[in-house]
Amino acid sequence: MILVTGASGHVGNVLVRQLAELNEPLRLFMQPNETVVSLDGINCEIAVGDIRDAAAVDRAVKGCNKVFHLAGIIDISSGHDDLLQTVNVEGTRNVVNSCLANGVDRLVYVSTIHAIPEPPHGVTIKEAERRAFPSQDLLGPYAKSKSAATDVVYKGIEQGLDAVIVFPTGIIGPGDYRGSFFGNFLSFLLKNSRRRSLPCFNGAYDFVDVRDVSDALIKAMDHGESGQGYILSGHRITLSEMFREVSQIVNRRKVRLVIFPLWLVKFGAFVITFFARLFRRRPFYTLYSIQVLESNSEIDNSKARAKLGYSPRPMDITLRETIEFLKGIHADNKAKRREKRLAKAQARAAKRRRARARIATFFKRLRGGKTSAMVL
Repeated sequence: MILVTGASGHVGNVLVRQLAELNEPLRLFMQPNETVVSLDGINCEIAVGDIRDAAAVDRAVKGCNKVFHLAGIIDISSGHDDLLQTVNVEGTRNVVNSCLANGVDRLVYVSTIHAIPEPPHGVTIKEAERRAFPSQDLLGPYAKSKSAATDVVYKGIEQGLDAVIVFPTGIIGPGDYRGSFFGNFLSFLLKNSRRRSLPCFNGAYDFVDVRDVSDALIKAMDHGESGQGYILSGHRITLSEMFREVSQIVNRRKVRLVIFPLWLVKFGAFVITFFARLFRRRPFYTLYSIQVLESNSEIDNSKARAKLGYSPRPMDITLRETIEFLKGIHADNKAKRREKRLAKAQARAAKRRRARARIATFFKRLRGGKTSAMVL
């Protein structure tokens, strides 16, 4: 049996659908009361629990011979260091310990490219050696938590665990039901693509299709070498190139970009983060996300290509199919909002009818009482 943690997430739901096609028995580790719209129609067993609960994790792992550990928190904001530590690090420790205790054949752990110490611009990022983990020389608490979690997996390997680690870059693609940071970024471009001009700044990042990541996870499970890490990068693209590509896909025309200076973009991040905290909203972008787009994104995936047969699809296909998916999500959301407004309007109309009926009944009884008094 195969166990998948984090099954309802972006990578998780795509992976589960691919695994379901292999007709192997599946068990999904889900949080209590977690919505599973993305997993509708999947024939699987559900194990309910919290990744931070060692006993719950052990119950989920028991009886499984393969484990994909995807559960974790991706956070571009600040102030959640303790939560990142308990979920990303201690949660991974629970999974590793349970895999060792239950004699699991193989664990595939999904880390992140940000867990690898970043070399200077101009130097290509490659798989890091074991001694690089954990590292504090990283951007933000999220990257540090994933580096520490990667170290936990390596320690498990040193104790005899058969495990493979993958390091994906920025994941985009269909199936993003929850709205990841990059998914929301594309949604912003989609909603504003009909404008003649868009704000932008000089930045770039490496994006990879979620379906290519999912395919690589399965290959890592079947063909990866225990103790090895594999970078799953896609294609490096600048913000301006992405803006223009999305506009071309949606409108079939070019958009004019207004390039803002970096200091102004960073100032905007402080303002947006302040108001997001004030109104308890998720910030659209943060200082950390800007730093990521400024960082070195020259990444080498030759090891995954050679050992796993990894071959990421072209970025224009990913963008086109992601936009089609997001259009469907937006249309569904509009329909749901329309139904909600209609239901509220019908409820208000029914309430008014009941109020008018009560008033009419009151006056009818009042008139009836006066008539009786006159007869007497």
